[in-house]
Amino acid sequence: MPRSTALVRALARSAAAAACLVGLLVWVGWALDVMVLKSMGAALPAMRPVEALGLMLGGAALALRLRRDVSPARRHLGSVLAWATAVLGAAGLLDVVVLTVDSGGLDALFLRPFGEEGLPPPGFTTSPLTSLCLMLLGPALALLDRGSEARLSWSDGLVALTLMAALLGLNSFLLGPLVTSAAAPFFHERSMGLHTTCVLVLLAVGTLCARPDLGLMARLTRDTLGGFVARRLVPVTLMGPPVLGLTLVLMHLSGTLSHEAKFPLFATVVAAGGATLVLLAARALDLLDTERRKANSALEASEARFRTFLDTAPDPMVVVDAHGRLRFANAEAERVFGYRREALLGREVELLVPQGLYGPSTHTPPRATGGRMVTGRRQDGTSVPLEVRLSPLEGAADATLIATLRDVTERRELEKLREEYVGLISHDLRNPLSTINLRAHLLQRALHERKLEREGHMAQAIIHNVEWMNTMIEELLEGSRLESGRVDLRRESRDLGRFLEEVLERDVPPDARERFRLHLEAPLPPIPLDAARLERVVTNLLTNAIKYSPQGTPVDVRLSTAHEQAVVSVSNQGAGLSTQDAAHLFDKYYRTEDGRSADGKGLGLGLYISRLIVEAHGGHIWVESEPDRGVTFFFSVPLEVAVASTGAAITGPATGRQRAG
Repeated sequence: MPRSTALVRALARSAAAAACLVGLLVWVGWALDVMVLKSMGAALPAMRPVEALGLMLGGAALALRLRRDVSPARRHLGSVLAWATAVLGAAGLLDVVVLTVDSGGLDALFLRPFGEEGLPPPGFTTSPLTSLCLMLLGPALALLDRGSEARLSWSDGLVALTLMAALLGLNSFLLGPLVTSAAAPFFHERSMGLHTTCVLVLLAVGTLCARPDLGLMARLTRDTLGGFVARRLVPVTLMGPPVLGLTLVLMHLSGTLSHEAKFPLFATVVAAGGATLVLLAARALDLLDTERRKANSALEASEARFRTFLDTAPDPMVVVDAHGRLRFANAEAERVFGYRREALLGREVELLVPQGLYGPSTHTPPRATGGRMVTGRRQDGTSVPLEVRLSPLEGAADATLIATLRDVTERRELEKLREEYVGLISHDLRNPLSTINLRAHLLQRALHERKLEREGHMAQAIIHNVEWMNTMIEELLEGSRLESGRVDLRRESRDLGRFLEEVLERDVPPDARERFRLHLEAPLPPIPLDAARLERVVTNLLTNAIKYSPQGTPVDVRLSTAHEQAVVSVSNQGAGLSTQDAAHLFDKYYRTEDGRSADGKGLGLGLYISRLIVEAHGGHIWVESEPDRGVTFFFSVPLEVAVASTGAAITGPATGRQRAG
């Protein structure tokens, strides 16, 4: 908790305790007829019993509302006491202003149990300001939680009015003798007592301090220039004149200051104090400005080094703001695309990458992605194959990204040759593997008939390894087909929620099925998809979730919609991924350290092929993870509008539901 916040919370607790204590002592003074308790030793006027009760109710309400995490019953009781304070203040104000106080009025109800006859004793005075303060404080206490950090609340306004009324009473009590040698009748008979006004000021300040993160107090406690200046000026400007007036009165009573000198001295000290405050505020602002200049100089130097680093990078690099506009382009980007960087700044990134940095998906882009193949466009209109990598710009106020656009023309030609080679080799490997698989099955059957169990297990090992090799060959072929764009998706309209239920039922081992929990929104329109290939994506994510999460922990599978996309997520409670692994997880042949140790037979193509399948559907796949906080994989596919037989469009979902899988 910041130091300023801790201080204001302590002040709120002290205000609640002081209000309850003073109110209780005044009641004891009336019960025992002890004048020093009625006026707390501050001379006349004494505090009315109804006002003492109001202070106790207000202090108790503040004490009950100090914390937000209290029980509902305690919060409700605090609200009741707050409104009771307001009602008591309104009744007291009505009693003073409208009714006659000479006959005892409302206080007679409280004095009668103490043996009084309903008439106030000599020296008993009333002030409408005290009742007014109580009437304003009650709603302020009841509305404590209605404000926000950015805006002032009704509670703040009511407390401000209370402070003004209390300070009026305090200043009239202390500064009245500055005008005349003896207090004027108004100040003597109708003003609040010194203890009354002090407690009311403290209670009003405590009400503000009860919520240091909301409204006016949030502006005073925050670490900003305005908060810094306000914390130093507001207390002095509010309490400076009363403290000065009290000092002058004490000096006059002690005989060290004549009455004629009090007012000129007061005016002179106030003027000097105001000038001193201005100078102190100016000095504080100078110090802050000096620190700001140093920070700006360091930031400019750091930015210059950063720009130099980007400008000398061997790959085209651009900086893109949250609105998709280019804010920086290095020298290599100028060379590859043929534009002068001055012509690029402020332009849309689609000028260089027509399909956008995030692909065809309209889903909100992730803060970082692995490599993704796109087609760029030069100034002369020719195309250039690019690999895009996105990284967040640390310290930026918005979602600014650095995009590395690597020209992969030469690599594309090499990959084409490699794909042809892999395709030929894969096809040539299939024939002997099929023969081996057939002969191994025949051998296993013969060994089983002869009851040679040991030799049968050896034959089973051969079959298992042949199946594993077939799987790797199929992954190589599938990756090659998807990379070359020679795949025609066999789309059919499917209910994606029902599709996920079927995959969970069919592809998850029975002993692990109870770990999965499926959460679905309202029924979506049928989505055109290649069910066989998308099942491969879902199965891959489900298998990884089981493999890399602790035994027995749940795995959440969710289907939702966002920006005209159906979004599927798979979350586990595993160890999480490092930033480097998350950035390269969908790259070809990339495997994490945990993946290599858990399954030494994999090629690192599962997530890469999943990415190609999702992108072939026009979607996007990404991962969100932090070390030791689990992993969540997402993929999205477009929510295309399905037209019914009547020609009506079937649109997206309206409400949500949850189903356990």
